[in-house]
Amino acid sequence: MVNLFRLLGLPNPSNSPKVDSMGLKSAFEPGPKAGNKFHDLGESRWSERTERMTERPNRRVIYLEPDNLHRLQMDGIEGNLSMGDMVIVDLNSLNHMPSQQSVCSRRVQDLGDRTGLPVFALNEDDTLLMVAGARMRVDTHKHKLGSQVLERAIDN
Repeated sequence: MVNLFRLLGLPNPSNSPKVDSMGLKSAFEPGPKAGNKFHDLGESRWSERTERMTERPNRRVIYLEPDNLHRLQMDGIEGNLSMGDMVIVDLNSLNHMPSQQSVCSRRVQDLGDRTGLPVFALNEDDTLLMVAGARMRVDTHKHKLGSQVLERAIDN
């Protein structure tokens, strides 16, 4: 019979770890060993350091869908768009009501016209719409979304 664990390169759980003459477990035991000069990235000091160095996000993705009365509540969205937030509007719940779906779609298009930001359809049915916020770039040829800072980092 073929040993499945050996075939996959995994340690066999039925074998107990072997202890050598110095009282140490075998080399197959995972984890840091005494005398290693490697850093154990599982220690809390490394996650704390990374957390201090990582910049807090200052933009959000706002997900909107029609309420129970099939209306879009878009109060204050213009302010969020001007701060760089992205708005995704999901009109899939209105598939059975094409006229109300077109009304909501027109409201999103009017929002884009008022703010001077383009509205993108993310699916073929035009039921998932996206308005990218200020200072956000959308590459319509490569279909990539990002900010100017990310674009400069990729180009370099």
